[in-house]
Amino acid sequence: MDHPSEDDDSLDLRLARSFVQEAKILHDFVSRVKEAKGEVAVVEFRKIQAIIEKYQEQSQLLEPHLEAIISPLMETLQKRVAEAGKVEAVDLSVVKKLCSIIHTLMSVCGYKTVVKFFPHQACDLEVTVSLLERCHQEVTVSSVLKEESTGDWETKCTLLLWLSMLVLIPFDMASVDTALVDCPDIHAGSTVPPLVQRIVKVCKEYLQSPGPVREMSGVLLSRLLTRPDMRHALRDFIDWSQEALTTTVDESIKIFLVPGVVGLLAAIFKVGGRDMLLDTTLPVWQVASQLATSSAASRSPLLRKLLTKLIQRVSLMHLPPRVATWRYTQRSTSLALNLATPASKTESTAGNGIDSEEVSSRDELEIPEEELDVPEIVEEIIEQLLTSLRDKDTVVRWSAAKGLGLVTGRLTLTLADEVVGSVLQLFQPTEGDGAWHGGCLALAELARRGLLLPTRLSTVVPVIIKALHYDVRKGPHSVGSHVRDAAAYVCWAFARAYSSTLMKDHFKTLAPALLTIACYDREVNCRRAAAAAFQEGVGRQGDFEHGIDIVNAADYFSLGTRSHAYCSVAVYIAQFEEYRPSLIDELMNVKISHWEKSLRELSAESLSLLAKYDVSYFAGHVLDTLVPRTLSADLCQRHGATLAVAEVIKALHELSFKLSADKESMVAGIVPAIERARLYRGKGGEIMRVAVSRLIECTSSLRVSLAPKVEKVLHDSVDENLRHPNAEIQACAVAALKAFVAGYLLPASTAAVAKTTTKYLQILRSDSNPAAQRGAALALGALPYDLLRPSWKEVMDALCAAMRLKGNPTDDDAETRVNAVRGLTSVSETMCQAEFEHMFTPGETSSSPLIVVRDAVMKAFFDALDDYAVDNRGDVGSWVREAAMEGIERCTYLLCRIQTLRGKVVDTEKPMNGSEGSKYGCLLTEAIGLQVIGGLAKQAVEKIDRVRDAAGSTLQRILLNCHVPDSCIPHKQELKEIVSDDTTLNWAAPADSFPRLVKLVKFLEYRAYLLSGLVIAIGGLADSLAKVSASALIDYVSTASSQITDGGDQNVTSALDWLAVELGHVLSGYAGIDRVVIPTLKTIDILFVRGVFSAWQPLSEETAGNLLSLVRNELRGCKDVAKLLVGTSILSHFASFEGAVRGKSIEQLLNLLFYRYPKVRKFCAEQLYLLLLQMGEQLVGDSADEALGVIGETCWDGPLDDVLADRDQLYSLFHIDPPPRQSLPPSKSKSSRLVARNEDENESYSSLVDAAGY
Repeated sequence: MDHPSEDDDSLDLRLARSFVQEAKILHDFVSRVKEAKGEVAVVEFRKIQAIIEKYQEQSQLLEPHLEAIISPLMETLQKRVAEAGKVEAVDLSVVKKLCSIIHTLMSVCGYKTVVKFFPHQACDLEVTVSLLERCHQEVTVSSVLKEESTGDWETKCTLLLWLSMLVLIPFDMASVDTALVDCPDIHAGSTVPPLVQRIVKVCKEYLQSPGPVREMSGVLLSRLLTRPDMRHALRDFIDWSQEALTTTVDESIKIFLVPGVVGLLAAIFKVGGRDMLLDTTLPVWQVASQLATSSAASRSPLLRKLLTKLIQRVSLMHLPPRVATWRYTQRSTSLALNLATPASKTESTAGNGIDSEEVSSRDELEIPEEELDVPEIVEEIIEQLLTSLRDKDTVVRWSAAKGLGLVTGRLTLTLADEVVGSVLQLFQPTEGDGAWHGGCLALAELARRGLLLPTRLSTVVPVIIKALHYDVRKGPHSVGSHVRDAAAYVCWAFARAYSSTLMKDHFKTLAPALLTIACYDREVNCRRAAAAAFQEGVGRQGDFEHGIDIVNAADYFSLGTRSHAYCSVAVYIAQFEEYRPSLIDELMNVKISHWEKSLRELSAESLSLLAKYDVSYFAGHVLDTLVPRTLSADLCQRHGATLAVAEVIKALHELSFKLSADKESMVAGIVPAIERARLYRGKGGEIMRVAVSRLIECTSSLRVSLAPKVEKVLHDSVDENLRHPNAEIQACAVAALKAFVAGYLLPASTAAVAKTTTKYLQILRSDSNPAAQRGAALALGALPYDLLRPSWKEVMDALCAAMRLKGNPTDDDAETRVNAVRGLTSVSETMCQAEFEHMFTPGETSSSPLIVVRDAVMKAFFDALDDYAVDNRGDVGSWVREAAMEGIERCTYLLCRIQTLRGKVVDTEKPMNGSEGSKYGCLLTEAIGLQVIGGLAKQAVEKIDRVRDAAGSTLQRILLNCHVPDSCIPHKQELKEIVSDDTTLNWAAPADSFPRLVKLVKFLEYRAYLLSGLVIAIGGLADSLAKVSASALIDYVSTASSQITDGGDQNVTSALDWLAVELGHVLSGYAGIDRVVIPTLKTIDILFVRGVFSAWQPLSEETAGNLLSLVRNELRGCKDVAKLLVGTSILSHFASFEGAVRGKSIEQLLNLLFYRYPKVRKFCAEQLYLLLLQMGEQLVGDSADEALGVIGETCWDGPLDDVLADRDQLYSLFHIDPPPRQSLPPSKSKSSRLVARNEDENESYSSLVDAAGY
């Protein structure tokens, strides 16, 4: 099959071979622009720019299409300029639109890629310069905002880049300058053509610009001034640059001008030839050395980086290009020569560092070392580069490292070795992290270029191993991750630069160090860098032990998560004996003493996972090393060692390894020793308590032999930690207590019960310390059946009592109630499980635990669902409600388990009789099931996302559980369809949960539960939640009203009455509780506003009257302005109804016109005014205009005395008898009120609000 050549490829064909999805759009756009000669709408250009910017991260996808995009656009630009005749007549708006697309491509693909497709005819040079000058002049007289909005700087960048291509024409610049042809005398007094002067003048101004124009002007001038015929222009510019860099100018200009000039000089020395620039190096070096020590350089990392680039290129001008015969080359670059040369000879040549082909092909560049004269300026520059390796900014150190590699490549062997020695001096303990990082970068560059000879490897490798573990503590953190990353880069460079013969011995020490960092480094970039270096070594060197297996396990993604690297990758690598010791030593000596607490905990866990590979080593050497460190003066070390001992002995126990008596005694003595040393006190005491609790837990799991005194110390330590106010310490103490009781207090005795159950029960009942009560509640939940059995009923009663609110904020502790709920749940499960297993036998006077769970525990949980306590931390009652929902779920399963296991129980040797079967068969009654589902549904539609998520998930699990009988939950099948079986449903998202749960209102049994929670969301402060929840309710009521009526009447009125009745029940049930009443009033107001309740869809007179009475009761004597305002709005809605409801609502509104709060009076007047505008004749007949005038002309937020007469006039207009007058206190003037306020400076904020009426 014949494939089309590249020249024959069309745009469509090339786009089809790439992943540019918008290929057709780009093709059509280019065609339209070309046909319309650029006259395309700006919107289309913006659209194409957005498409191109999508490929910022994958710009290579666009590169095959650049020519097809750029060439037509530049051709269109050329034609527009040519057709205009003069540059002044060119439409700049079209030019700017075309250049904006070109500049977007420059930003995405890079200017070096884009410039290849620019036209380069000599005839375009002068025209482009004139066009640039016109753009420059236009921007000069325009505002900054105009420049940003019209794309002027994109145009200038594009024209400058185009000129950088055009100035490379292979003709003398004077030959294309028409100014010399028209006026020959214009060039008589100058050696620089006028065209060049114009370019240089514009670019000099752009060098002080802060934007990308400065970079493009530098590219243009670097190419222009390094032309062979521009020696005079170059000399003039060097003189100007010296003056610009040394002369004191305006600081606002110099801050941008200096980096621009230095960057341009660096570009000139990069592009220019040695013969042109050698004479200019001395003045440039003098200026650069002065700038390097200036305050401007100390403040600007960019300037220091550019200065580093400049001075290294200045030094290269003094060193002739040469191939260093002494440098190391791994092999020849000639394939034929490699095949023809025996392996031994190749190695010999490589070992001598000679590349035979390069030497033969560059003989003319080689200069004998004894004839190479290194100027003094080069030594000064090398010293400056070595200093820059210590710079505080990475970009400067990186530039200095690359420059040092370039310069060293042109030095003699002796001088180059001195440079390497100077670099190694950076790795001193007294040097900072910047010096270590710069040294690593420099060594990597030297190794990559073959300038670090094999003879130096024995010195360098130990230094790199130290750098791989560089981590210096500074305050609450450490520094060194960049050093470790750079050290891994050095190892990567070694693997690429040196032969396997040379590196074989060195990689035996480097490989374990790299794997240690790959597995255990704190930073993910260091782990991945070390793994990449190891992978490079496996691929290049080829003789790593188990290299392929390790590379497959320790890849980029597996090392991305710290816990996976510690507990999976490291455990896999540790199976290989070559790397296991280094991994264990790193954990023992470094990581378990790390400054970060979470890393110490992870290290202890990881260390325990390695015990399976060498049990005797861990039981011997590891424990002998760690145990003394548990008493270290360093907090990090003793905390990590304590955790590590706990995890190791637990791992040994799981591996069925029995510790010797001496080791058990040593482990058992750790906690008493810590107690004697008083290491719980002071800084770090809390984290030591956590570690000690974990150690006690693991020790108890092993059932280590303890002396009675030591056993008492451990028990006392657990009890002390249970009393600690820190929740994490209490949780760890509970875990330790559970293991301690199982290990040392069972089988239960009277003394054991006294030390545990009785003691904790007494603390929970009578201790005044809230922290002690929290711990006691958790401890009771952790006790086993044997210790609970003597007083299990008392324990349950005490926990139920601890869950209740006492009504005194100082005595109500939210955490105690949360722990009591959790403890009660655990105790219920423990006792019921014993009953399931026939361990529990009820006495004559005692009842079954299952009966207690049904009658008392579930009631306590339902009461906890109404815990809405608030303190300075917010809704702390939500913690109790979350715990109660978990307890309800678990106890529901307990009550259902008798039914699900009834068949199995009957089949046992002791079957239940008929009465027992019937008794246990109805443990989960329909009433309890209704409360369970209703309570969870209420929580699932409230305002807190976290609570909604927990409630929705719990509700879904209960309904989908096949062991919960359908008969115990009303409408269970319909509810299952509502909640669905999608376990990924996000119940915290209102848009997902509310449209589902609002369907529960069609079931009469759940309606009250759901609406009592739904009003909280609809009338809450969160606008987004209120909108979603209100829309869900209203949409469902509007579309399914016939399905949710209470009776057989299907008319509209009855379909709305049920909602008003239920809202009335909420108001009456929570009367006086503003937490519910105010949101309920807001909900009613929203229903009126959205048209659910209205005069066109009126409620029945009885329902409307009852609801109005409840609203009026809530407003009577109210001092809450927000409540009064929403109540006033509801009254105005009721006023649109007919009958007695209208009269009562109007009367109440008129009463509010004389309320004590100005804001309420004003709002009430506004509502009355709107009512009169809408239905004035129905309300007051022909007096509507007069009533409107009274309301509109009265200042209702003024003094009460001034509104009394107007209020009474409105009573008469509405034909309503005014209420009897009450004597009013004499009004005070403003000055008298001010004096009164000054008399009581400590007046409360609420009083201030009352006085202001807001």
